[in-house]
Amino acid sequence: MDDSPRHMTTLGGHVIAETSRLVPELYADPELLALVSGLIAEMALPVHDPVERHVLNILHREGDTHGAHTDDHPYALVMFLEAPDSPEDGGLLEYVPGATSLRDLTDGPTRTAHHRAGDAYLLRSDTTAHRVTPLTRAGVRRTVLNFAYTTPGAVPRTTPSARSLYG
Repeated sequence: MDDSPRHMTTLGGHVIAETSRLVPELYADPELLALVSGLIAEMALPVHDPVERHVLNILHREGDTHGAHTDDHPYALVMFLEAPDSPEDGGLLEYVPGATSLRDLTDGPTRTAHHRAGDAYLLRSDTTAHRVTPLTRAGVRRTVLNFAYTTPGAVPRTTPSARSLYG
């Protein structure tokens, strides 16, 4: 998106589903869907696209980053399997809710969040410009499992960058 850098290792949902029973079962768990639905105050639904429904993003080299973007589906539940201990190590989430452009991350009121292993967040990811800052040193890792959800009536989009990353 807008030639924003992507330096990371990824694993698409179709590959995860071939090698793991646990992740697809957790993704479709009725209690998790009920929790997400309660948090967003509308019905959360699994996405139909097997490539994007659950993905793994791994930053593991100095300079690795997940550049500015919005997601193809309305919501992302992001769970941290590994994360830098210190904000100075990078891997921070930067975001602007309700952004009209990815430039809002540079020109607008950007918020920043540091997460630790075991943390999770739920993001309105199709209307929130967001990115992950580069890792600043060797030996640091940021590994997240991202569950994408949609809602009744939401129109999915498919961006070329998502297919390039996870297809």
